[in-house]
Amino acid sequence: MKKISNVNKKIIREKLSLFRGTIISDATVIEKALGWRLRTYFFSKTNQQASDFLYYIIETSHFSFDKKISLYEQIPYFRKLSQYSKVKDSLRFVQQLRNALAHWNLDEKLSNNNEVVIYNPNTFKRLKLNNEMMRKFQEHEKVLLKVFGWEQTLKEKNLN
Repeated sequence: MKKISNVNKKIIREKLSLFRGTIISDATVIEKALGWRLRTYFFSKTNQQASDFLYYIIETSHFSFDKKISLYEQIPYFRKLSQYSKVKDSLRFVQQLRNALAHWNLDEKLSNNNEVVIYNPNTFKRLKLNNEMMRKFQEHEKVLLKVFGWEQTLKEKNLN
């Protein structure tokens, strides 16, 4: 078995930190955009009720990303939209990737300078993080931010 040098371990850990930071941070923006979309569905006009709904219900720790996605999936208005399937799939992809990066462990032995491998310590399922995975994440991010009306964020990130 090939032993990994300390320099390579450092590079692999730095890449994992970069993947984690980017994806978790961007997933947070997507979650905010979804929360805002839910708020505008229930309250199209900005008023005190709309603000209270957003800050005291949607953006609380009790209303997780999963609960926001589940609420989105249950609303008949969204289900009828042509992009519903794509949005739902993108939301679940982002959620699962974010959760994996937040909770899974690094597999140094299977990782290298081009690909970082993480695994679920309970199931031992593995996930490869590389440029292709980042491209896939950014495609889902682009879909979601466009559909939720966050074009300015897309422009700032140069994803449009």
